[in-house]
Amino acid sequence: MEDFLVLGHRGYRAKYAENTIEAFQKALEYGADGIEYDSRLTKDGVLVVLHDEEINGIKLNSIEYNQLKNIKFSNGQTIPTVEETIRSLNNKAILNLEVKEVEAAIPSYEITKKLGALKRTLFSSFKVDALRKIRKIDKEVKLGLLVQYDTLDNLPQLHKELSLYSLNLWVDAVKENIQESSKMLRKWKDAGLKIYLWTLNNPQDLYDLEGFYDCVITDEVELIVTERKRMKKKEQSSK
Repeated sequence: MEDFLVLGHRGYRAKYAENTIEAFQKALEYGADGIEYDSRLTKDGVLVVLHDEEINGIKLNSIEYNQLKNIKFSNGQTIPTVEETIRSLNNKAILNLEVKEVEAAIPSYEITKKLGALKRTLFSSFKVDALRKIRKIDKEVKLGLLVQYDTLDNLPQLHKELSLYSLNLWVDAVKENIQESSKMLRKWKDAGLKIYLWTLNNPQDLYDLEGFYDCVITDEVELIVTERKRMKKKEQSSK
C-alpha cells in the first residue's frame, strides 16, 4: 500500500465540538497526522476558525471578536483564532487550512508565516481567487483546490496557473462512479498532484480506493487511524 496521511476534519469532529482546540488536540492524541480547519474574518478583521458564515443566526462579518469569544459550546470550548489554533498544536502537526472566503486568504497566509508553520501547511479553498492571492505572494507554498466535478474541466489551466499541490475531493462524489473516478485520479496523480479525499469516514473506502489517494480527511479519527495500522500490518505480513 502507498503510505497516506490522516487529518482530523475540523479536528476529531465525531466526538468533540468541531473546530475547537479540544477537537484539534484530540485528533492528534488519537493518531491523526494533523488537522483540517477553516478560516474566516470577523467584522473587526480577526481571523477565526469557523466553518459556517453564521453562528447562532448572526453573520460572522457583522460581529466583532470580543462578542464572538463569549460564545461557548456545550463542552465549554470557545471559537479559537487561527493563531491560537496553530500555537496550541505541536510543531510537527500537518495543517490543512481551508480558506472559506477570499478576504481571509492573505491574513491566513500571514499568520501562518508569522508562526513558522508554512512548510507544514496546505492552503485549500473552493475560491480560486483566494488561492491566486496566496500564490501571488509566495511561489512555493502548498495550494490545494477543493473541487466539485463540474469544475474539473478547468483543472489543467488552474494547475498550470497556480502550481497546485493537491486536488481535494469529496469522497462520496468519487464513490458515485469508482471506475471513472479511478481513471481521473490516476491521471492527476501522474500529473504530480496529491489527492486529498474528504470526508472519508468508512474504513472500507480505504480499500475500495486504495492507491488513488495521498491523504484522507476524516471525522472518525480513531476508526481510520486504526484501519491504517491494520493495512500496514497486513502489508508487512505478506512480504
